[in-house]
Amino acid sequence: MKTVRWGMIGCGAVAEVKSGPGFYKATNSALVAVTSADPAMTESFAKRHQVPRAYDSVEALLEDAGVDAVYVATPPAYHKPLALQVARAGKHVYVEKPMAMRHDECREIVDACRDNGVRLYVAFYRRAMPRFLQIREWLQQGAVGTVLCVQAIQHQPPAAEDLKRETLPWRLLPKVSGGGKFLDMGIHTLDIFDFLFGPIETVHGLAANHAGLYDVEDTVTASWQHASGVLGHGSWCYVCDESRDRVEIIGTAGRIEFEFFSDAPLRLIRGGKVEELRIPNPPHVQQPFIQSIVDDLNGLAPCPGNVESAMHSTWVADEILGTYRLSKGY
Repeated sequence: MKTVRWGMIGCGAVAEVKSGPGFYKATNSALVAVTSADPAMTESFAKRHQVPRAYDSVEALLEDAGVDAVYVATPPAYHKPLALQVARAGKHVYVEKPMAMRHDECREIVDACRDNGVRLYVAFYRRAMPRFLQIREWLQQGAVGTVLCVQAIQHQPPAAEDLKRETLPWRLLPKVSGGGKFLDMGIHTLDIFDFLFGPIETVHGLAANHAGLYDVEDTVTASWQHASGVLGHGSWCYVCDESRDRVEIIGTAGRIEFEFFSDAPLRLIRGGKVEELRIPNPPHVQQPFIQSIVDDLNGLAPCPGNVESAMHSTWVADEILGTYRLSKGY
């Protein structure tokens, strides 16, 4: 079986625990080269994770004949240019979510990968996490009957770094992120709903900035309908006074409740009885998805990720945020 040799662009916080170790801990997978905008950070990451080659530039990494596939672990503003560069170098592309800043940029990435004969994967990694696979299994078994609707709530107080414009993280800078925390985190929820219920066909959304801490949206509501008929509603607020994380899937014979961003117990409620199931998240949450990519490249089993679906999730986000973005000029 072939070992997939990975290169990585970006050595920040996401790569440190969530994703980076998954590339060398997955079976038939090796992380052989890294680079980032900060040479000192690149060297430090390579030393701590025992990566054999640390490069000073993307170009140098892409010239490495010992690299088969490249993980783009940068903010969204750099996804399209780097993904195009990787594809043109003839290496498979694994890009962080969202795939790009806007839906039309996603299409450019898809076309470039097709034209250069390389595979494309997008880091909607929750599709391979055991807890979400359990929810999907319940639905496929008809555990709650026919699904009627789904509701999502994600509310958070602002982080300390959000309170001053001098300390804002890149996720809150529109020219770098393309949107706010909704685009960074809420899009994960939209993708899982696509995974569970099929593509969203119609969507209406409103976005606002109530606290004035930054320029991107801090509050979003949306309603939608999946092609399967399932109706959905979501509320995302990142400047409220307390945290709430709740998803509820409502069917004709019961409901499923869970927290999206934690590994709190899943709850299957039917016939007046509650069944709780605790499924801990893996230490490196992207590792199961990385394993699925490696298996897919080796022809063993398909990756649960879907490029068209990943691109569609960006379209949904564009529809929800479009009027707000237009009002703010970004």
